[in-house]
Amino acid sequence: MNKRIFRYMGLLIILTVVVFAALWGTILTGQFGAQIKEGLQTLRVSVIDPSGTVLFDNMADPKTMESHLSRPEVAEALLTGKGEDERLSDTLDEKTYYYAMRLEGGNILRLALTTDSLAVLLFRFVPVLLLCLILAAGLSFVVARRLTRKLVAPINNLDLDAPDLSGYDELLPLLEKIGTQKQELSLQLAEIESRAATITAITGNMREGLLLLNGEGRVLLANDSALRILGARDADRKHLIELCRDPAFLERASACLAGEKGETSLRLDGGFYSVFFNPVLDGEALDGAVVLFIDVTERYASERQRKEFSANVSHELKTPLTAIAALSELIADGTAKDADVRPFAGKIQKQARRLIDMIEDIIRLSEFDEEDVPREFTRFNLYSAAEAVIDSLEEKAAERNVEVKLLGAPHMSVTANLRMTDELLYNLVDNAIKYNREGGSVTVELTEDAQAVRICVRDTGIGISREHLGRIFERFYRVDKSRSKKTGGTGLGLSIVKHVVELHGGHVEVESDEGKGTSFTCIFKKP
Repeated sequence: MNKRIFRYMGLLIILTVVVFAALWGTILTGQFGAQIKEGLQTLRVSVIDPSGTVLFDNMADPKTMESHLSRPEVAEALLTGKGEDERLSDTLDEKTYYYAMRLEGGNILRLALTTDSLAVLLFRFVPVLLLCLILAAGLSFVVARRLTRKLVAPINNLDLDAPDLSGYDELLPLLEKIGTQKQELSLQLAEIESRAATITAITGNMREGLLLLNGEGRVLLANDSALRILGARDADRKHLIELCRDPAFLERASACLAGEKGETSLRLDGGFYSVFFNPVLDGEALDGAVVLFIDVTERYASERQRKEFSANVSHELKTPLTAIAALSELIADGTAKDADVRPFAGKIQKQARRLIDMIEDIIRLSEFDEEDVPREFTRFNLYSAAEAVIDSLEEKAAERNVEVKLLGAPHMSVTANLRMTDELLYNLVDNAIKYNREGGSVTVELTEDAQAVRICVRDTGIGISREHLGRIFERFYRVDKSRSKKTGGTGLGLSIVKHVVELHGGHVEVESDEGKGTSFTCIFKKP
């Protein structure tokens, strides 16, 4: 590269000198030629005799001219044969050159040439000189520009992936360093992109909502869950107040942006969320905040169900216990007549039985609430199990004049928990009998296909209105509380049915027409 620059600069200097010299020489030649012509036209010739008298002059009348014997050039010519002199005219700023020569006859021939002074000559040549300089500079600029472009073109057009700088050996270390840094940057960029993709994948698949805010409270990052929770399509660069106007939420967000951690509860779109605020610090400077939304709807629902369950259990247990305590107190203090003791004892036994049944159902539901409920699945004859349950309820059906029919293949088998399946069948058939009309019927139909086994219990009873269908599997929920008290139900039977079916990986379908009957279909998926 140094050689190329030196070569270009040398070429440019030589070219400039040559151009300037050519222009200056051409102009000077013309000027001197003109000066010679002008000099010949103004050349003065005089002939002077040895006494100094002018005999001839081509520019003046000799008779009017004074003696020239004292002129230096004439005196020198008389003495040595030739002489010369130059005299400057201060008024005309001109210089006259004189040359005298002694002829054979003794006369003196004198020639005189008048020219401008050096200052005048120089002043006359200034414009010409400036013109030469301007032309030479202009040409040098054009050539320098082209040479510069040619010099830097390989650098400007350099392909860093496949560099080719022939003649630019000095740049090879720089290119090697750039290549090394490029590789390092590529690796760092790939790592950053990989981390960004990982973070995006993680945050995108989080069930929790995540917001990243800058110090002004504007959103830098919002994952899909956060957008769904806040009901927003896009949150980029939006202020937090544009996404949620809950006062408690905004108050905690402002405190967080002031450097204070905190949390609050938020109800959005029917769900409950715990919202955690954490400031992001860069050293001691606050750089932003992270907001995390955790869905606690199920926890709230479980808490609500627990409270309702506790209240219902207390209420349901209190009813039979109150009856038992009142009747036993009447018997104990002798208030009851002897004839009433036996009926009272029967009522006490009935309430005690109801209490025991309720406690057993509560224990059963508590077992279902445990995550590690033993499955204990076995292969057994489903038709025989249903038949045994119907036989155990035959007396109750006869009391209400309800006909119970069993339909299905006698040899149908299923892989399930036998005890839980018996409990499911018992609860469904028992309910179908209790909530049936006098003289009605109950049909238990067992069917199967390649995917599932279905247990369908249909009755011709009172039915269930649409407003209650969504809640019939809740614990202690009764459609008709007055009728339930008469029939002695605990309100836990359908909850047990639902838990049993779900434990077997299935689900329950309900169809009901108020006043015409209800159909429960339990679907067990085959393993």
